[in-house]
Amino acid sequence: MATILRNPGSNYTVRYDKVPLEKVALSERKFPEKWIAPNRIDVADEFIEYVRPLIGNDWPSVPLVNGIQRVTRFTPLFAEQKLEKYMPQAYIE
Repeated sequence: MATILRNPGSNYTVRYDKVPLEKVALSERKFPEKWIAPNRIDVADEFIEYVRPLIGNDWPSVPLVNGIQRVTRFTPLFAEQKLEKYMPQAYIE
């Protein structure tokens, strides 16, 4: 089976390898307990250090509107109605 292995270091680089399927079939890797913060809601600093090369240091600025993050503003767009207006059967006399 093909594998992608992360190389050590602060720069995110990988190497590709292979492993016998029998070694990985029906196995699982769990999120390490040490990466879960004591409050059980957040992640620990060790996890952030591990993923920092993936998430980078340049976080996008998200504006606040009335105290809520505004990621995008959708424009309502409706398709043209082609069928007759729906009338529930219980209302037909």
